[in-house]
Amino acid sequence: QAYSRFWEGTAAMYQMAGEWFDASSSLIAFCKCSSADIRDVAAFQHTLVRLVSMLNAVVLMDLSSTAKGNKGAKTGRAFELELIDAEGIDRESLLSINQCDTKVELLFHWINQLIVESNSRGIFNVPAPILTRAFQELAGGMV
Repeated sequence: QAYSRFWEGTAAMYQMAGEWFDASSSLIAFCKCSSADIRDVAAFQHTLVRLVSMLNAVVLMDLSSTAKGNKGAKTGRAFELELIDAEGIDRESLLSINQCDTKVELLFHWINQLIVESNSRGIFNVPAPILTRAFQELAGGMV
């Protein structure tokens, strides 16, 4: 029974990472023919990758602390994992994440908010129904 739960959890982790990779990859691709300023597009892409990297680390550390029986323990160790350019996120935001009890949900919200704001600035060059796939894939990773 424990063996079965282990593989169930492992499969869920791979599904989570796959969904977030698919969403991120799609969002990067949606910028390909953007009419927005190239600097705005690059800023979106870099911020997205940083936030998804941080989201993944926070989830892994949250699961790690839960697995060790430390339910509710601080997940500050998530920042010990290798992140993609965490220094690219402003200090105030990093402090907010570190002090928050719901880090996963906060980062997930920031990613969704980043997509919505970027869409309103014309970063993406795809119809709305296609863009919604990225939201669905991101949500699918929240297993």
